Amino acid sequence: MTPVGTCSPDVLFITGHTGYVESYLRSAVRSIPEKTIVITSCMGQSFKKYAARKEIYVPDLKKPLCLLRDGRPYGFDFEISDAELDLYNSSGTITERIQTAYERL
Repeated sequence: MTPVGTCSPDVLFITGHTGYVESYLRSAVRSIPEKTIVITSCMGQSFKKYAARKEIYVPDLKKPLCLLRDGRPYGFDFEISDAELDLYNSSGTITERIQTAYERL
């Protein structure tokens, strides 16, 4: 028997407003077991300080905001970022898809 989760990718996805994500990481980054964290939030550069501990991926390092669009035309019932659309619509392993859609800090 294999416990659930032992064969899954070592990735944590976090989506939220920068302040909330920052607050969570500040208090929890040492206890997060995943080595890779994919953050869908604005101001991606503000998470650079965590890149020494974890592999951090953010939507776009060149823009301060992570714009959202209506997801319904794309089959999603929530607002979605371009990075998320790229992730869902790309092919390859989850690692390859993350590297295609997001930028590593």
